[in-house]
Amino acid sequence: MTEKKLYLVAIAGAIICFVGDNLLGYFVPATDFGNKLMCVNFSYDWANVDPIRFVLAGLCGVVSLLMMFAGFYGFYTRIKKDKTVAKIYLLASFVFVSVGTMYHNVFAIAAYIYNRLVNNGIANAEVLTLEVFNTFILVGALAALGYAVMVVVMFLEAIKGDVYPYKWMCIINPAFFMIVCILLSKILPQTAFVNGVFDLGQQSVGLFIVFITLYFTCKNRSSIYSSN
Repeated sequence: MTEKKLYLVAIAGAIICFVGDNLLGYFVPATDFGNKLMCVNFSYDWANVDPIRFVLAGLCGVVSLLMMFAGFYGFYTRIKKDKTVAKIYLLASFVFVSVGTMYHNVFAIAAYIYNRLVNNGIANAEVLTLEVFNTFILVGALAALGYAVMVVVMFLEAIKGDVYPYKWMCIINPAFFMIVCILLSKILPQTAFVNGVFDLGQQSVGLFIVFITLYFTCKNRSSIYSSN
């Protein structure tokens, strides 16, 4: 598969990830918003919708991360001359994707459980849901570690000038766009749209921009398996 095709798959994955995140947290009208914190881990709005959307959200999370790994691999092909760093990057991206699928599903399962408990009149629905959520979400720390290593390597390799046409393009990094989204979510009025794009979508939006950039800066080579 050519490098450009890898990024096309990843771009589609970022869009699906955005959809999945918003299936979990986008509600109109909404009673609360996630941009009070970096990450929303509970919403009373979960009880007020058809629970099938949480099943779809979990499915979107798994499919999108697997698709985005294609983009991470595409970036790996640009830095593989630096063998040690490239291997660290590939391992970090694999950890992020593999653990991240569980991370997404913990959110989706928690939302589904809360919906069913509330709508079946079970007392202490919030307490029970948060107990499940807090027990399993610890795995998210490993995904965060993989993501952190990955974005640092992407930044450092871009500074070297071998990834993008210009060194200043090192700012085209998922972490940079996540920070921008977080800041916008704090500055802009709290609405369902702002929450959906800049809080729930902060990671998928950042990755989408990075994959688009990588796609349009592909070198003229017929295969990612071309010579080093």
